[in-house]
Amino acid sequence: MKFDERDLYTGLSALHWATISTSDPRIDKSFYKGILEKAGSKALELGCGAGRLLLTFLQEGFDVQGVDISGDMLSVCRQHANAMGLDPVLYEQQMQQLDLPDRFNAIYIPCGGFQCVMGRRAALETLRRCHAHLEPGGILAFNVAPTHSFYYWGPKEIHAWPGEWKQIANKELENGKRLLVYHHKIFEDTVAQYAVRERRYELYEGDRLIKEEIHTGQTHWYHRNELMWMLELAGFQDVNVKGDWTDETLNSEHKKEMIFVATKNGDK
Repeated sequence: MKFDERDLYTGLSALHWATISTSDPRIDKSFYKGILEKAGSKALELGCGAGRLLLTFLQEGFDVQGVDISGDMLSVCRQHANAMGLDPVLYEQQMQQLDLPDRFNAIYIPCGGFQCVMGRRAALETLRRCHAHLEPGGILAFNVAPTHSFYYWGPKEIHAWPGEWKQIANKELENGKRLLVYHHKIFEDTVAQYAVRERRYELYEGDRLIKEEIHTGQTHWYHRNELMWMLELAGFQDVNVKGDWTDETLNSEHKKEMIFVATKNGDK
């Protein structure tokens, strides 16, 4: 199965992400801010979306540029930036085709965005391109969900695809309209380690449905050692894995996030 990686971030989907961008508690902010403070100077956010972290860091005086696959998301980011008096440097590119004129002291990929790159070859190419865009001694950081979040089912869990639609959001918009969001899983391959999900977006004016869209996307999952090897293949020399937005090395007590922090060799 192949899908357009942009699909889950266009149209009403971009509108949904825009509402998340303004209301999200930013539990990852402190961790990535620590990376920027350690690396210093110029940084790049891959999968910047509507600017949830990017604009916050710009407000705080960090020099951060942004890349996203979706022109719709970047348009929202520019609108938010304009309202905040900011003028971010933004590029519309796929991560695996990253090709920018600058080199950076830090690159970070928030929100599990790395897991949305479709295919292992494309994912490895993403890491290689990140390595190429870092200055010597530069840091790459990104988070992915622990493997058990996707992979290990209890003995009584039997899954049939497609799954049932479940509501995941009910957002009242500034224009008085309301956006309802549903999702379900339509396929999962536990050998190839990916799942396919659909999201249905319903836009209401009062009680009247005025627009409906369905968007599809894939999510890949990774084991810790698998990603460590991929980072080494991409050229990184020093790879550490942290757990749950702490500075602790990943262990069995960490249930929410694996955060990979990889450093480019200082003389390359």
